[in-house]
Amino acid sequence: MIKMLTAVFSFLMLSSQANAQIVINEILYNIPSTGENEEFIELYNAGSTPVDMTNYTLQESAVVYTFGNTTLNGGDYFVVARDSAAFQTSFGFAADAEGSISLSNSGEDIMIYNASGVLVDSVDYETSTPWPTAASGLGRSLQLCDATTDNNLGANWGTNNTATGLNGTTGVDSLYATPGALNECVTVAPPSPSSYPVYSFSQINDIDASGLIDSINVTCELRGIAYCENYRVSQTGYDFPFASSDNSAGVRVFTFNDVSAYSFTDGDSLHISGTVSQFRGLLQFSPDSITLISSGNAGPSAMTVTSLDETTENKFVRFENVYLADTAQWTTGAGFGFNVDVTNGNDTFDLRIDSDITDLFNLPTPLGNFTLTGWGGQRDQTSPYLSDYQLLPCSNALVLSASVLQAKDAQIKVYPNPSSSILNIDAKQSIQKVQLYNAIGQIVISKGSIQTNNLQLNIEQCAKGLYLLVVESNGSLSSQQIIVE
Repeated sequence: MIKMLTAVFSFLMLSSQANAQIVINEILYNIPSTGENEEFIELYNAGSTPVDMTNYTLQESAVVYTFGNTTLNGGDYFVVARDSAAFQTSFGFAADAEGSISLSNSGEDIMIYNASGVLVDSVDYETSTPWPTAASGLGRSLQLCDATTDNNLGANWGTNNTATGLNGTTGVDSLYATPGALNECVTVAPPSPSSYPVYSFSQINDIDASGLIDSINVTCELRGIAYCENYRVSQTGYDFPFASSDNSAGVRVFTFNDVSAYSFTDGDSLHISGTVSQFRGLLQFSPDSITLISSGNAGPSAMTVTSLDETTENKFVRFENVYLADTAQWTTGAGFGFNVDVTNGNDTFDLRIDSDITDLFNLPTPLGNFTLTGWGGQRDQTSPYLSDYQLLPCSNALVLSASVLQAKDAQIKVYPNPSSSILNIDAKQSIQKVQLYNAIGQIVISKGSIQTNNLQLNIEQCAKGLYLLVVESNGSLSSQQIIVE
């Protein structure tokens, strides 16, 4: 009899939770990085009347947050973040509260108790089907599809396919979640790639009045050339420019996962089936399949510009006679990369130096004017997405102006630069030693015991790329950046 009453009580408790007014509505529990500070739990008032949340508690294995004097109106959301500063950096707005959240990557119970200690709602999420597996380490949150349904059933949850947040550990990866907003809740698999309609780049890049891509979430096949670098070369997945050969339009291909066993190579002609997305104003494309058509295709001709705007997004551009606005921002070899302000004296733009672009990442601070090429990007967090433009460079994208090199140190003159065979080094004082360093700081050529004002250095055996030449003359050192082409 006791067992029967216990079973009935448990059934009634679960039934009341399935129809709870305050529900656990979204959970971001597993982020693809070495830290997970952007984790959060979202609560939602699924009813039409206000609920006094004072002294309610949100719990995992222990209490992680106790509500103060808080009323949650019908249709309102309440987001409790693990780290409020990290959350705001990632999603561009403040969470409602910060709690001692430490969500398990293998699944666990989350519970809400009212001020009297009565269980209001609970979710025992899992990482395997019928729970959405895309939420397990792929940067996607669990999203309850209908707040009036039982949120203990995995089939009632989905994920989000729109990139809305920045992964604070890597600095470049997007997160897929909708904290404080209506859940997107994708529960069905995308159509077979073979059934995707073929679109041109120009068909998917229009924006509406609020700056949103009007073709967002459209599934299609795009055909073009992969260019530059895979910014996720040290991780799984892809982040590379994909554009037409005439540089008229393109997208940024982004995913956390490897697709179709494709290995990125600059100049590959590809057919990519996937979904149109947008991250911080930038048009992106999330691939479901990638088919290699041919390799070794020529790169586009860069369009010369003086500033970045909507017309330069996902296009290959060139800046001439620009320089660092603040040389202290160039932190060689630091972290996952760094951002620097570059200016021509009138316009200033943001240059992203990623650790995967090793020749620039390890380059000593470039002084004076230089020519710079790269792909137009954007990091704007708010509609209408008309600011915070960014340049994403490729390897060998920065070339110092030869005249500036010579003016920088009148005692040493190096020419021609760039070169593929011989460097001429002229000095006003006698040269004692010459060393040539590659982009990762290794000495590739070293000559000592020199006593001459004029030296020819053979660089034919050096691979193409950026180097640092250090010359000792009359007891002092001079350094200049050299391009081997």
